[in-house]
Amino acid sequence: QTNSSIQTLMKTDKYKLLAALVRSFFESFSLGIIDNSHMEKAEDRNSAQTVKKLMLEHYEHIAPVFFDTLFFPLAAMNFEYADIERVVREAQQKGDDMMALVKTACASDAMYEAMVTEYKRNFSNLLAGRYASTADHLLSYTKGEGAEDIDTDRAIELTVRVVMYAYARGLRRGTEGRKSVRQASLFCLLIDAMNVLLLDEAMKFDDDDELAAMFLKVCINEHNFTVMTSEMDRTFDELVRKEGITQ
Repeated sequence: QTNSSIQTLMKTDKYKLLAALVRSFFESFSLGIIDNSHMEKAEDRNSAQTVKKLMLEHYEHIAPVFFDTLFFPLAAMNFEYADIERVVREAQQKGDDMMALVKTACASDAMYEAMVTEYKRNFSNLLAGRYASTADHLLSYTKGEGAEDIDTDRAIELTVRVVMYAYARGLRRGTEGRKSVRQASLFCLLIDAMNVLLLDEAMKFDDDDELAAMFLKVCINEHNFTVMTSEMDRTFDELVRKEGITQ
């Protein structure tokens, strides 16, 4: 990497991050539900019929879990950590519901409208039993103007948190509420999330690429890879404490 390209990567467009967060939620939450359905055959797990059926079964849970999972990352995009508590307190004093809270977290009408558009697009895809490909997402996500960029380290950390929390909450849906993560699922979700966050096109992998090589490709450099893995460890510890997740 040249110094100039590394410098560029230190900042990430907020609309790109927003789109990555919303996509990551829907992919991760739905895959958590699928992993909790105990289907072993890959063709059954990934079929459009399965995705559509499970999403309809959990239809009423999606919006509450979305808001619960995304509120903090959206607020952290737009406010300093120290200010988030104040923003929440003021909103609660006004009697704001969850939708109004999320609008506050988005900090502008334009960002809120972009969030709603991404929500509808990703949700509609799932209800049709499909996911947009990485390439399609990068072509069609909602782009905006005038929003300041966000520190890339922070963008990576927020995306990792959304992937892992959404996946864990998908696992816990249903009667049995599976507690153990399926590592293959989680790694696939994180590779995809880093691709849509940090790159402008779908990464192509070689047949002999090992997992670390795949992560390094989508993370672009060692620094981003380290930020991602550190946040994975930190978030997993939280999931063990707060969501009852086990290895």
